Amino acid sequence: MARSCQQLLVCLCFLGVCLPRSVSAYEPPAQILFGGDLAYPPLEWLEKNQIKGFNIELAREVARIGGSKAVHQLGNWPDTVHALEQGRLDVVPMYYSLERSRKFIFTQAYLYSSHAIYALPSAMRVSSIDGLVDKTVALEEESFAHQQLRHLVNKPNLVLTSNTLTAIEAVLQGKADYAVLASLAAESLLRQHEWKLERMGPPFWSRGYAFAVNKNKPELAEWLQDSLSATIANGQYQTLYQKWHNELEPAQRNNRWLSFFSTGFALLLALLALGGSWYWSLKRKVEMRTHELSEALVQRESAEQELRRAAQFDAQTGLAKLPYFIDQLDDYFHSHQQPVKQEKEILVLKLVDLDVIVRTFGFSRAEMIVSALASHLIKLEDAFCSYLGRGVFALFLNKGNALALFEHLSSAMAESDPGLSSQFVGGSAYWPQHGRSAGKLMRHAETALAMSEVRHRRWLAYEAAMEPSRVDLDIISIFIDGNVQGIFPVFQPQLDLRSGKITSAEVLVRWQHPRLGLVPPNVFIPLLENSGLIEQVTEQMIDEAVRVAVLLRKRYLPCCISINIAAYDLIETNLAEIVSQTLVRYQGLPSDIKLELTETSVASDPQRVQQVLGELSERGIYASVDDFGTGYSSLSYLSLFPIRELKIDRSFVGDMLDNPRNHSIVRSTILMARELGLVTVAEGVEDDQTLQMLKKDGCDIAQGYVIARPLPEAEFIEFMCAHAAQTFDISQFMKG
Repeated sequence: MARSCQQLLVCLCFLGVCLPRSVSAYEPPAQILFGGDLAYPPLEWLEKNQIKGFNIELAREVARIGGSKAVHQLGNWPDTVHALEQGRLDVVPMYYSLERSRKFIFTQAYLYSSHAIYALPSAMRVSSIDGLVDKTVALEEESFAHQQLRHLVNKPNLVLTSNTLTAIEAVLQGKADYAVLASLAAESLLRQHEWKLERMGPPFWSRGYAFAVNKNKPELAEWLQDSLSATIANGQYQTLYQKWHNELEPAQRNNRWLSFFSTGFALLLALLALGGSWYWSLKRKVEMRTHELSEALVQRESAEQELRRAAQFDAQTGLAKLPYFIDQLDDYFHSHQQPVKQEKEILVLKLVDLDVIVRTFGFSRAEMIVSALASHLIKLEDAFCSYLGRGVFALFLNKGNALALFEHLSSAMAESDPGLSSQFVGGSAYWPQHGRSAGKLMRHAETALAMSEVRHRRWLAYEAAMEPSRVDLDIISIFIDGNVQGIFPVFQPQLDLRSGKITSAEVLVRWQHPRLGLVPPNVFIPLLENSGLIEQVTEQMIDEAVRVAVLLRKRYLPCCISINIAAYDLIETNLAEIVSQTLVRYQGLPSDIKLELTETSVASDPQRVQQVLGELSERGIYASVDDFGTGYSSLSYLSLFPIRELKIDRSFVGDMLDNPRNHSIVRSTILMARELGLVTVAEGVEDDQTLQMLKKDGCDIAQGYVIARPLPEAEFIEFMCAHAAQTFDISQFMKG
């Protein structure tokens, strides 16, 4: 493909055809920041602090022709891709793929290359991807090869590296059996370092290399395409390609003399033929130039249309992207001022079980359902639709019955394919009742959607009461700013019903803010969990628990302190590392603490939770399930996860003496835990009679006001010292 492109350009230059550079109204910035791979010769690499490569020189020429200057920043490939996504880079050359086209805008391809499998000469021959199942394969993270392999059902064991060089080294060092790499860069590095890796089979995945632009910069993408087209048309691309020819086509390097004589012979024939066809060539020159210029203009217009569509519409669903959706709605609102003849509705609709489908059936199945729903939304009359990602859609339509629309969509999907049926949840905002701008209406519709999920409703219309209170916003703002004052711990002792001693406690968070006063935990904890800010509180409570536990142990008063852990802490943070570092800082032991998890947090992402709890268990830190019986109870996770304790919720313990049903639940839980080898803790014990009944039923530990209220640190240590030598007679133990 690249060779055909070169021959076409040579012919154009020979005939004197020179395509004019297109002029764009877009004014580019003075500098365009291009990214690239740190070790990817011959396209781009860093050598003695000098940035080199074909991509580098091409980018400089393209930017120069477009009236700007290319500035380059090379780094590890995953970092480079993420920087482009986040807008910290303007342009990055990369292989085109459908997956990448959903994130970036691409120019036309300017170079084609393939991939191949590499291994040591002694390795078993593997000539296709299918032969890599159960093998250990090194590849560059976020590369085209990584995209292809991570979506396979039967995928190999992947060793992800920061660049092609380290992937090759992984095979040489025995960390991987094979490597799947772009052959152009891989073979260049192998020649440069004289490493003995061999290509296992024929090349595959031949793909075009193009400039990728941040999706929020469609004007830059259009300007870049124009500049690239002009660079190819004026012959600068061909000149540059010839300069790098030996590196870009290494297989032809040893045939340079044959190429020289072939070229000379071809030139001689051309001169002989030229004498006979000179007249006809002059006659046809104008025709050819006119035809090719016309064709170039058509191609340019087509490329511009594709760029506009890529900027405005989602590639997977064919629906509008959110910025274009907002612009179109604002145009409508501007042109339809008072009097309003037809009320309109923005309905934000979400596929509620999409995450479950991904975990159960895989990403491709989820994509199929999203595409199927999009195809039915396109068929709706008088509706303009947008896809926001992750199974969320926005619809602009006449005010109507959202629940009836849900039923229609569910029926349509079930009829087209029974396996694609799905459930929806939604929220609506009305124009002009709830606002006169698209941005405001979208925010209100998303608020209504969020409230639908919280209240377990299929659909709700926006109400002003749904907006968060000023206090809630104030709390979140304080934690976002990081200026949190007045957070402190209290400790509630736990009584070992077998020994009659206080051997454990639970640390609880309290907040006395200088301006807000005493803020109850049931007010600020859910807010922080829902907004992803709970990590700040969790880390402080881990620190306080370890510090106090170590202090007590050094006074010969060992006390294991429980810490409440939220779902966010388990799934989104490096919890095992945080706990380990805190133990090291205070010279603590794993037995000084334990972690309390809610059933809902365990069920939120079982695979991730199992991984985190496994890491903690290997370090000697065990977990307890808090509020057992009130969440999504499942006996399966008691065997799947390294859990050693169940806390029976206070809603069952508090009235177990007067409520036989609750007493049966408590007793059954104790018996089940004993069979599974788990410790049981009853929380919310308010009186001596309940305490005695729990001991009789075989409960291991009790916690509640009958033993002690949550105590500040100084009072808690005093309590532990006072009761250190005592063994309580449970029948006589009363609240002190």
